Amino acid sequence: MAPKRGDTREGVEGVEASTGKASTMSDGKKRRRDDDAADDAADDDDEDEEDDDDETMKRGNVEYVGVRDVDVEVLSREYTQRAEESATQMGANAAEAMSAEERERLTSEVMRYVLFSTHRERGAPVSRQKIGEAMSAIGGAGGRAKRAGSYVVALAQKKFLDIFGFEMVECQRAQSRNKKPAKTVKDAQGGGQVKCYSLRSVLPAQMRRKFVDDPDDAPARGLAIVVAALIQISSGCIREEALFEHLKKLGISAENERHPQFGDVRELLQNLVKRRVFLRERSVYDDPAAGFSFELAEGAETMIGYENIDKFVNEIMRTTVTTVG
Repeated sequence: MAPKRGDTREGVEGVEASTGKASTMSDGKKRRRDDDAADDAADDDDEDEEDDDDETMKRGNVEYVGVRDVDVEVLSREYTQRAEESATQMGANAAEAMSAEERERLTSEVMRYVLFSTHRERGAPVSRQKIGEAMSAIGGAGGRAKRAGSYVVALAQKKFLDIFGFEMVECQRAQSRNKKPAKTVKDAQGGGQVKCYSLRSVLPAQMRRKFVDDPDDAPARGLAIVVAALIQISSGCIREEALFEHLKKLGISAENERHPQFGDVRELLQNLVKRRVFLRERSVYDDPAAGFSFELAEGAETMIGYENIDKFVNEIMRTTVTTVG
């Protein structure tokens, strides 16, 4: 017997409803499978990222020149001890005579001056004399500002570490071996060791790589370590023409003003000289025809690290020997 039209419509609607329900269930299962696959992929990415972080931590500073994974707690205790020793050298009465407000004002002024000078000079070390002048300029401490210099600098080092995660590194201003010799004892004493300070991040290498350092700075860092290595294997001083010859063998022409990574190579080297990473002085102080030579300056310790230069040279030499062998 043929079904009635109403029954047929109800049957069709029932089939459509069942089909729609089945389709919905199928879509739901598919979405769940897709979501599960996406979650698995995300988990895999997270695991890969964690593996990368672990691998970075294992490598340490070997492949990231100029970054030190310092023990912050040890460094903090060292700065605290240094401040106490400086206060002792000042004398108990002199240290106690400074009010908390006076001490805070001087410390803040040192930090402000070092921060702004570092930014203005693009990382070049700040001389201790300039820091002393900045302390004296704000007044309020009388002659104590000068006597309390070492004490206040030590307090600033501690606060830089605790607040900004910076190590305020003390270094000696480098002098060229080719400088004009002193004619008098006074000139010789005036050309003695000059204290400088530079800021260096204490963040671990993997955090610096991810969150702090600008990838665009990598070419300058790479060129700096290569030039520093060439200076190191040349007994600490290399003539400019010899340096450019070595760089040319690496595909870096000093005459190229549009290098794809370095841009104007001479200008980049000059910027590194301004930042006190390198010294560029006359090869013979009284003979302009002798040209110029490059040496390491105090900024090389902050940007690269002397021990990292040695590691880089040793690694290159070992790789070269292995390749030849």
